[in-house]
Amino acid sequence: MEITIPQSKIVKTIAILMMLCLHLFNRPYESLFQPLFFMGKQPVSYYISLFSDACVPIFLFISGYGLYFKYKKNNNTFAKENLTRIGKLYINYWIVVVLFAVLLGLMLDKEGYPGSMSKFLVNFFALDNSYNGAWWFLFTYILLTFTSPILFKLMHACNSWLFIASVLGFYFFSFYFRFYNNALFTNPYLGWLFKQVYLYGISLFPFIAGAMVLQKKGHSQFSERFNKLRFKSLLAILGIFVLVAIHGVIPNLVIAPFLAIPFIFLWNQIVLSKWLERFLLWLSPHTTNLWLIHMFFYLTYFSEIIYAPKNPILIFSWLLLWSVLASFLVNFIYKPIVKKNILI
Repeated sequence: MEITIPQSKIVKTIAILMMLCLHLFNRPYESLFQPLFFMGKQPVSYYISLFSDACVPIFLFISGYGLYFKYKKNNNTFAKENLTRIGKLYINYWIVVVLFAVLLGLMLDKEGYPGSMSKFLVNFFALDNSYNGAWWFLFTYILLTFTSPILFKLMHACNSWLFIASVLGFYFFSFYFRFYNNALFTNPYLGWLFKQVYLYGISLFPFIAGAMVLQKKGHSQFSERFNKLRFKSLLAILGIFVLVAIHGVIPNLVIAPFLAIPFIFLWNQIVLSKWLERFLLWLSPHTTNLWLIHMFFYLTYFSEIIYAPKNPILIFSWLLLWSVLASFLVNFIYKPIVKKNILI
């Protein structure tokens, strides 16, 4: 009862959809959309979007789980395969940069797009995310993938409790500096290096947690116990509502990984309808592009168009539609390049 490949694809898709929800609705709504329901002074969309900040930890957990599975399968070729993964990710990313930050920016005469050559180069190599705020995670993910062979060797060599405690301590240390003291260095190069350290630190905990859950067979143990319960889908849904309520009471982002992990466990106990499962799996090949592209639509270029429907459900569907259509274009360019092993 470990997490299957279809389950991992679905959970990653859910994480990306949560990202869209977070970015669309976790902001003042008065001039953008008309909430359908309120709980107290806040719209329900606020609480859903607040919980959606677990999207990155969810993605990291599944990534750590999946990469550790590949490491166990063949650790001799794992590092080389990771370089190929990073190369493919960069190709996908470069296509998005050229299409949306350069060509579309020039067509729409958007100030700063593409901007100076130095701005283009640091964005092109994912060293900066001034083109798109959602890209902050790209370089961090590349670092995690690149260093994962070392991390997994350490995980095997160290006492499990000591290792996870160290990673957790690094998480809290990094969280403090990211949100409360991130201007420690005035030198731009030291500042950039420090930024990569604390971004890596806040991402490491859910990534390692995913790997350790597979190592300890935590998901299968949970599933075996949960399967003994009656109405398991209903109980899992109620459990997710409890997680949403907890984050509503404790809105600080620091708890996101601690909600993301039980969310994954509970989500995988829900028996999905066939049409929903097929839809989420159909969206799965577009998840990377949805992450890389969606901010260009709702914020950079077409904010008024995306928020025009005013209804939150329609706004979300509208952004998803345009992002998926754009993803088809990116994949149309990407697939022949990768198939012919160009650049990698």
